[in-house]
Amino acid sequence: MPTVAQVTTAPMSLTFSNFWPSLKLPSRVEFWSYRVGAYLLLNVLDDPAWLALMFC
Repeated sequence: MPTVAQVTTAPMSLTFSNFWPSLKLPSRVEFWSYRVGAYLLLNVLDDPAWLALMFC
């Protein structure tokens, strides 16, 4: 009787590197716009120095 569960991996078709080429251009633009927006929100707008400059 096995005492450890066998680890299974996701099929290769579900990995990001295989999924990315199948995306159409509008989906890629949407993906990158969300990434850029999240970066700006977290790293630019959340910075106290930028907040001070915007409201002075």
